[in-house]
Amino acid sequence: QARLDSITSGCTRPIPLALSAKMQLSLPMALLVAATVLATSASAASSRAAVGSPVERVVNLLKDLKVKMEMDEKSEQQVYDKYACWCEKTTARKAAGIKEASHDVRGYGQIILTLKGKVATLASEISELETGIKTNKEEQAQATNIRQRENAAYVAETSELKQAIAALEQAVTVLVAGSQASSLLQAQSAQAKVKAFVDALPASVSMKSDKVMLLSKYLRSGANAKYTPQSFTVQGILKDTYETFVTDLESSTQAEAKANTGFEDLIATKTTELKEMEAELEKKAGEKAENEQRLADTQQMYDDTAASREADIAFFDETKAAC
Repeated sequence: QARLDSITSGCTRPIPLALSAKMQLSLPMALLVAATVLATSASAASSRAAVGSPVERVVNLLKDLKVKMEMDEKSEQQVYDKYACWCEKTTARKAAGIKEASHDVRGYGQIILTLKGKVATLASEISELETGIKTNKEEQAQATNIRQRENAAYVAETSELKQAIAALEQAVTVLVAGSQASSLLQAQSAQAKVKAFVDALPASVSMKSDKVMLLSKYLRSGANAKYTPQSFTVQGILKDTYETFVTDLESSTQAEAKANTGFEDLIATKTTELKEMEAELEKKAGEKAENEQRLADTQQMYDDTAASREADIAFFDETKAAC
C-alpha cells in the first residue's frame, strides 16, 4: 500500500469506479435480509420485550450495514484510483523513455556512420603511406646499388689509369735520358719502360693505329733504337698520351665526386621523406586505433540502447493492455 501511494502521488484525475455500482446493488439484498430478521424476531417479541423491540434492532442493523458498505466502497475506490494513476504515470514514463531511446539510437547511428567513414579514410591513407615507405626504401636501395657499381667501375678505371700514368712517367724519363747518351744499356732500359707502359695500357683506352705501329716498330728495333729517329717520335707519343691520361683521370675524379654528391643529396632527401612518412604513418595508425575503439564503444551503446528500447516497448504494450 505504501509503495502504491508513493507511485501514485500527484494523481488528481477522478476515475469512475464501475465496481461501486455493483456494490450499491447489494443494498436491497441487505434490506431483504433485514426484513427476514424482522419477521423472525417478531415471533419472539414477547420473550425479548426487555431487550428492545425487533424493529429497532433491525433499523440499527441496517444503519450499521449502510455505514460499512459506504466505507468499503470508498476504500475500493481509492485503491482503484491509485492503480489507474500508476498505469497512467508508468505508461507516460515508458513512452518518454522510448522516445528518448529512439533519439539516442538515431544519434548513435549517425556517429557510427561518421566513425566508419573516418576509419575507412585512415585505412586508405595508411595503405598509401605504407606503399610510399616501401617505394622509398626500394629507391634508396636501388640508388645505393647503382652508386656502388659506378664507384667500383671508377676505382678500377682510375687504378689502371694511375698505373699507366706511372709507367708513362718512367718511360718518358728514360727515353729523354737515353736520347742524350749512347750506351746500349740505357737504350734497352728505355725499351723496357715503353714495353711496361704498353702492357699497363688500360683495356678501355684505345690509341690511334699509326701511334701503335710506331711503338711496335720502336720495340722491335732492339739495340739500334738509340740511333733511330723513332725514339724521339715515341717520346712525343708518350708525352701526348700522358697528358691525355692525366686529363682523363681528373675528369673521372670530378665525375665521381659529382655523382657521389648527387647520390648523397638524393639519399638525404629520401631519408627525410622516409622519416616524415613513418611519423605520419604512426600518427594515422594511432588515430585509426582511437576511432576504431570509439566505434566499438558507440556500437555497444547503440546495441544496448536498442535492446532496452525494445524491452520498454514490450513493457509499454503489456501495461496498456492490462490497464
